[in-house]
Amino acid sequence: MAKQQPYTLNAEPVRWSVVAPVIAVLVFFIPVPAWAIDDFYSRDMYPWLQGAVTAATNVLPLALLDLLLVATFLLVLFRTRRLYYVMRQRGVMDALWEAARRIIRFVSIAAVLFYWAWGFNYRRLPLEQVVPGGKAPRLTVDMLQSGFSDAAGLASRLRPLTQRDEGNFHSIRLDLTEPMNQALLAVKRLPLETPGQPKYSLVLAPFFRWSGVTGMINPFGLESIVSPDLLPFERPFVLAHEWAHLAGQADEAEASAVGWLACMKAGPASAYSASLFLITETAQAMPQSARETVFSRLDANVKSDLDAIAKRMQQQKPSVQRTTAAVYDEYLRANRVADGTASYGRALTLVLSSPFREALSTYSLQR
Repeated sequence: MAKQQPYTLNAEPVRWSVVAPVIAVLVFFIPVPAWAIDDFYSRDMYPWLQGAVTAATNVLPLALLDLLLVATFLLVLFRTRRLYYVMRQRGVMDALWEAARRIIRFVSIAAVLFYWAWGFNYRRLPLEQVVPGGKAPRLTVDMLQSGFSDAAGLASRLRPLTQRDEGNFHSIRLDLTEPMNQALLAVKRLPLETPGQPKYSLVLAPFFRWSGVTGMINPFGLESIVSPDLLPFERPFVLAHEWAHLAGQADEAEASAVGWLACMKAGPASAYSASLFLITETAQAMPQSARETVFSRLDANVKSDLDAIAKRMQQQKPSVQRTTAAVYDEYLRANRVADGTASYGRALTLVLSSPFREALSTYSLQR
């Protein structure tokens, strides 16, 4: 019986293991003025890139993000198996050194692609420049109560008009397309070149459920990913928020403010979704005594929808939610969002300031 030959490997160089991280460091650390990013990337290169890439990924029946995640997993398995044999033939140190170089190269290339595909939008001029005085006002309890009262009043009038709406993403997409561009133009941003077809991620669905994440964009495929667990009256605002990201509003507060404004320029179902968002945000920002007072006056049907959202969120796993929030906070700070996940709260200061606030008081039911 012939003796089985041992598994042998030819030496395989790790190309770009030095150049890739050098390029990544330069991209990350070289200071570029915000106006230059805004003019030459966010308003010039990014729109045509977004239009082309999103148009391509819209055709795919599945989320490209899932394919990328599966391909990455298989690549890791392949490389792990190969490094095991490297360890057996050349020793642990050689295997660890090769693994380190491959990981550094992979992360560096991914980082460079991330910034060129979408990430440079974090460094553009802030949206607050469109607010009178160039800065959103400091919120007071009176402003919060006024915003809550107007949003609650509008929600109570809108809710009967939304009962026949199925809340499916096809109708929401049609309803929001033009209002999104109107909202972007109102805050001196370029229109969205190609709206993203809302998609579910089969791979990330459990993570969304356990972490409380309602949506995201795939920065490498410029596609809109939404949670499959969203209730019908949550979907319009979440999709509008992701479309605002897709249009180049990387900052969470700016994406929420632009998404809210788009919904307020759309039909009753979208405006109702935006009203629920504002009710929740203003209430959370109030002192407890004021919160209890305003909620006691809230329309019972509107409150039942808020209770349904709260019940859906009970699917979260606290440990997953806390870990996700901590990781995302570090991610935002690394991308020069100084207040990290607290940036979500800044959306309220934008929404309650001009020109956003007027959209609430002037909303017409005749649409």
